[in-house]
Amino acid sequence: MSNSTIDLLMSHRSIRRFEDRPLPDGVLESLIQCGQQASTSSNLQAYTVIHVADSERKKKLAELCADQVQIHQSAAFLAFCADLHRDWMANQMHGVERFDGDYVEALMIATVDVALMMQNVAIAAESMGLGICMIGAMRNNPKGVGELLGLPPYVVAVSGFCIGYPAQEPEVKPRLPLDAVLHRERYLDDETHCAIMKDYDQKMVEFYASQGMHEGDQRWTTVVGGRTGQFHVREELDEFLTAQGFKLRR
Repeated sequence: MSNSTIDLLMSHRSIRRFEDRPLPDGVLESLIQCGQQASTSSNLQAYTVIHVADSERKKKLAELCADQVQIHQSAAFLAFCADLHRDWMANQMHGVERFDGDYVEALMIATVDVALMMQNVAIAAESMGLGICMIGAMRNNPKGVGELLGLPPYVVAVSGFCIGYPAQEPEVKPRLPLDAVLHRERYLDDETHCAIMKDYDQKMVEFYASQGMHEGDQRWTTVVGGRTGQFHVREELDEFLTAQGFKLRR
C-alpha cells in the first residue's frame, strides 16, 4: 500500500549537513501552524516553540547542545518546549482552587503534546523538500537552556529542531521488523522478541558499517543496551523539572 504521504513518511532521514540558504519568508510560520494542527490532550495545546535566530544566542544554545554542526548550519533552529505555563495562567485567571502540575500526568500530557506537534512540523518540512534533525542534546544542560531562553515555571525544553535545505543524501535507517512493535492481543513473549531483535542486529551491523558508525560491536542490541545505561548523565533534568514546578512524586 502506498501513496504520496506514505512514501514521504517512509523516506524520513535525519539531516546533519545543510546548505547555506535561508528559508523563504512565511515558511517557518506555515510549518508551526501545521504543528498546531496535531492532536492535543483536552485542547490544552501544552507546547511552545522558540525560534533562536540571533547569531550569538544561537551559538550559545548550540554549545549547550553538544555544539553539533547541524545546529550552526541550520536555516532555523527551534526549541520545542513542553509548556503548562499558559494553562497555569488560565487556571489563575479564574481562581481555580487546584493546579496539579506536580503529577506525572501533567508532564506526560505536555511532553506528548509537544512531541506530536514536532512530528507534524517534521512531516510538513520534508514535504517542502526541507530536511530536519531533532536535537535531544537540548536536555544536556536544562538549567543553562532554561536561563538562556527565559523559561518560566511549568516549561521545559524537550528537543532542539534544525530545519534547512539538505546538503547530503543519507540512507534511510532500517527500523525494527514490524513484528517487534506490532504485537497481537498481548505483549510478545521474551523468547520470540529476542529472536526478532537478533535478526535485526544483522541488518544494523550492515547499515552502521556502511555509514562508519559505532565501530567495534555494531549490533543494535549492543548499541541501545549501552545507551540505556547513560540516562543518568542527564540527572540535572530531574532537578530542573522539580525547580520548574513538575515536582514528580516518588
